[in-house]
Parts: sequence; C-alpha cells; structure tokens
Amino acid sequence: MIPSRLRLAKASAVFIFYICVSHGIAYQAIPADMHSWAMANIEDIYNEKFKQAEDEAKNIIKKYPEHPAGYFFLAVAIDAWMEYYQSNNREEDFYRCCDKAIENGERLLDKEPDNAWVKFFYGGADGYKGTYETRYGKLITASRHGWKGVSSLIEIEKSDPDIHDVNFGIGTYNYWRSAMTKMLWWMPGVGDKSKEGIKQLYDAKNFGIYTKTSASKNLVPILINEKQYGQALDICDEMLERYPTTLIFYWGKAEALFGLERYGQSEQQYHYILSRVEAEQIDNHYNAVLCHFRLAGIYLQMKQYTQVIAECNRMSNYKLSDEIKKRLEKYFGEANTLKNKAKSAMLEKQEGEFKP
Repeated sequence: MIPSRLRLAKASAVFIFYICVSHGIAYQAIPADMHSWAMANIEDIYNEKFKQAEDEAKNIIKKYPEHPAGYFFLAVAIDAWMEYYQSNNREEDFYRCCDKAIENGERLLDKEPDNAWVKFFYGGADGYKGTYETRYGKLITASRHGWKGVSSLIEIEKSDPDIHDVNFGIGTYNYWRSAMTKMLWWMPGVGDKSKEGIKQLYDAKNFGIYTKTSASKNLVPILINEKQYGQALDICDEMLERYPTTLIFYWGKAEALFGLERYGQSEQQYHYILSRVEAEQIDNHYNAVLCHFRLAGIYLQMKQYTQVIAECNRMSNYKLSDEIKKRLEKYFGEANTLKNKAKSAMLEKQEGEFKP
C-alpha cells in the first residue's frame, strides 16, 4: 500500500532524525518536508512523470524560496525531460533554475559557510550544467562547470564524509575526465582516476540519499564503456524491477546485451524502445533514428545483411530539423559504413555460391 503524503512526510521526519543521530552527523539536517518533496521528485523522474516531478520541486521553492534545493531539483526534472526526448526546447528554463540554485547557494553560504547540504545543491547545479553541455558537445564549458561543481563537492567530502551523495558528482567527473584524457597520458598532471570514479559511483549507489538511482544510471554507460557488460545488465535489471517503464534503463539493457553478444535479446529491446518513442506526442525522431542504427549493427552481427541495409535506409525516412541532423551526423556516417559492409558480405556470399 502506497503511503499518503502525510505519512510520507512523517516517515521522512523520522528518517532525517535517524540519519543525523545514528551516524553522529554534525551538519545541518534538511527539513523533513523538503526531504519528502525531494524524494518524491526523484521517484517521479524515474517513473517518467516529469510534470509531477517539477511540481514537487516547486513545493520546495514555494516554502523555501531562498534555498537552492528547490531550484536544483526543478533543474534536475527539466533536464530529465530533455534527456528523455533528446530535446533542448527547455534549455532556458534549465539554465535559469541552475543559476538560481547557484545564486541562492552563494547567499546562504555567506551566512552559513559550514552548511554542507546547501553547498551540495550549490555545487550540484554547476555539475548539472556540465552534464547537459556534454550531451551537446560543448566540452570546454562543460569541463569548466563540471570542475567548479566538483570542487564544492570535494570540500564537502573533506569536511562531512558521511554525505555519500557527493561521490555521485565526483565519481562521474573522475571517470569521464579520465576516459577522455587517456590519450594524453604523456601530459604531466593527467592521472587515470577511472577506477576510483567507478568505486565512488558505487558508493553513491549504495549509501547516497538523493543520488542512489542517478548513480545507477550513470554507472550503466560507464560499465559498458569498460566492457563490463554483465555488471551493466545487472544494474539495468535491478532498476527495471523498481521502475518497470523507465526507458533510460531499457537503452542501457539493449546495449549491454549487444556487448554480451546476445543479439536476439538486444534486438527485442530496441524494437520495444522504438515502439515507445514513436508513440510519443513529442518526437523529434532522434531516438527513432538511433534505434534503427543500433538494429542495423545487430543485424550485421547476425549476418542478416538485407535487414542491415533496410534499417540504415529507414534512418533517412524521418524529417529531421537541422539541429537533430547535426547531432546524428556521426550515426549517419557510420550507417553508410554498415551498409557497405553488408553489401560486400552479400556479394562475397553470391560469388561463393556461383563458384564452379
């Protein structure tokens, strides 16, 4: 039975008291109702109820207008919407919320410099800016925002090590910075913190308050990048038990299954994703094109060459905006390579069949 909002608020009050007393935490606790709204915001996001998630964040803003948390969680909900639809239509709202969280955080930290949770939301807002800009290839500004946000989180890590949520941002930053700079191994001062980053993300997944699910989400592409497909699949299955409709974990599951060479199962996942994204009222076709590209790759491995060509051709059947075309340019280029490989394989097969 799902608890009412009142029962959830009471449970949250007990929860806040418990974590502060049982762990001897000295930092200022988050108010119980703020915590309740924040947790509801997170649940709504991963149940893909984005409007409800925004409403929960607005409840925080209404009662605590000077606190950064409400604007932080509103930015998180808006970013989740944009990621789901692969759209930048709400970019201005997103930046406005991040900037407001940073502004409120600066003001409160002037009064309460040791308030670790205020610093967390303050730094997290910069971190989310960096994450968003990475999605659109703005790597220079993404790195700047990312480092600024992580710097605040590192301060919390040193002063309040019981706040495991900081490891979500620090771990994500450490891993992807290392992954992108491995080619610069010869440069002084550039160390490989990828393993440390993964360990930090697992810590946030296991012990974080607000970042458990987000850490799981970030671990999936990282583990796939590390070719640890089984672990990535385990996380996706774990999360899909809790959030059965969450598309982001179906994407991860499909890719992990491909890495495990379970091509038939991966194909099924992508067909499911395709049916979902094409049924959306808001659809710029980015996700559909990507599904067809992934299916083409699967069929190449399965030696179904006619299907490879068909899926690559389907990528061109959508009317795309110039912005989406630019973002998908890499995949269209790789699709041509897949088509050529399929055609060559078909030709070789035909030549083999007609040998005397």
